[in-house]
Amino acid sequence: MNKHRLQFDFTEDALQDLDELKESTGMQNRAEVIRQALRLLRWTIQETKNNEATIIIEKDGRQREVVFPFWSSKVPG
Repeated sequence: MNKHRLQFDFTEDALQDLDELKESTGMQNRAEVIRQALRLLRWTIQETKNNEATIIIEKDGRQREVVFPFWSSKVPG
């Protein structure tokens, strides 16, 4: 597998968010947080491809709708 180095500019707040996610998930580094975030975004887009929302079922059986209007019209079909 080829690796490519990328450079990102983060605000202090975004960097703090990234570090908090790293700590709370137990991931080893910031790059792993970003890789996992990309996987989650890809999965979410695939799951909501033709809709603006999806249903999440809580552990206790409660259901709730999660709406993603900020990208639903931009998702390639």
